[in-house]
Amino acid sequence: MLRAAIFLLFLVRYGCSIAQNGWSVQALPGFLAAHHEQMQAMGTHTLGIALSREWKIDGGDGSLAKSQKQPYAGITVNHIAMFKDINGNLTSLLGYYDVGLLGNENAGLRIRITTGLGLLSKQWNVFTNPRNRAIGSSINGSMQLACYTQTHLTERTRLQLGLSLIHYSNGNFGQPNLGINLPCLFVGLKTLDGTSKHYTPRFPINPNRVEWQPSLRFGKKQMSMDDPRNIFNYVGEIKLLYPHKPHRFWTAAVSGFYDRTYVYTKFQPLPKASMARVTEIAVSGGHEYRVGRVAMLADLGFYLYRPDNSKRRYYQALGVKYYASQAITAMVRMRTHLSMADYLEWGVAYRIHSNKSVKPGFGEGWKWAFRGFRPSN
Repeated sequence: MLRAAIFLLFLVRYGCSIAQNGWSVQALPGFLAAHHEQMQAMGTHTLGIALSREWKIDGGDGSLAKSQKQPYAGITVNHIAMFKDINGNLTSLLGYYDVGLLGNENAGLRIRITTGLGLLSKQWNVFTNPRNRAIGSSINGSMQLACYTQTHLTERTRLQLGLSLIHYSNGNFGQPNLGINLPCLFVGLKTLDGTSKHYTPRFPINPNRVEWQPSLRFGKKQMSMDDPRNIFNYVGEIKLLYPHKPHRFWTAAVSGFYDRTYVYTKFQPLPKASMARVTEIAVSGGHEYRVGRVAMLADLGFYLYRPDNSKRRYYQALGVKYYASQAITAMVRMRTHLSMADYLEWGVAYRIHSNKSVKPGFGEGWKWAFRGFRPSN
């Protein structure tokens, strides 16, 4: 949820300081997918409507406009009716990043990644709403992925048509947390306001430098609806960032997790345990994409050690960073094991820059690593 708040603050800050480029409205007809047997009573059709405001992004030299078929950053407000009393309705404030895959900004295939906060009007309650077994919190994180075609209608209007998947959950911050998945159509009409100015994100002054980012993070998790105790876990990590382009980095990391859920027993106090019973050691690789001070990150990890086999051997993680200064970064990340959420991690990282430039690129990163971590001049 913090990642969404940081991203929205970024969009609001820059949305007020640059030329406004477009409005759009989308209809989102779909259904609530009852993906777990405990959610069978919740399955229903849904109908949503979204109002969006967006701004063009460019790298100053036209590189982003060319490589990403004119990307946009935007803010959207949506309301989704779920047509069952136990489900309630959803109202959300979201930020998104929209890029082209084929064609151009007037007509082509595009993809939109959205994240933010959603307010659920009726969540699980053992007394008043026991049949809603999906979500036990009124405020939830939201993510949306949309793939759509954009068609030129007139000089300033575009038709949008595609498919979308919307997900709401709280990252095990509160039980239950089966989550809500809403597959839906994405039908929109976009109007341009005629301005041609772009927001130009600030890239590093010396972008071809390796970064090391040690970080400390923590997370809160609940294990059971019947025993809703808060269990706090901790993470220490050292991450390497190798430049690919001024706004993109390949990453590699070694992480240690202190996770007391391994010794959890329902209704019993958490026992004292040796480090071997509550420690995970993992390595991961991934990618970081920066737009100004905000970065989106994706990691794929593999456990070298875990106390038992209750979790899968590998994990995926998505998150957002905010580069508060040249030294300090705030971040939040969601770790999952396929479709099973583990918990949200909040934390800070300290940036350590190399003194010498390196050749950017994925292949150059491998060459650099196998030279014994000696950067080229």
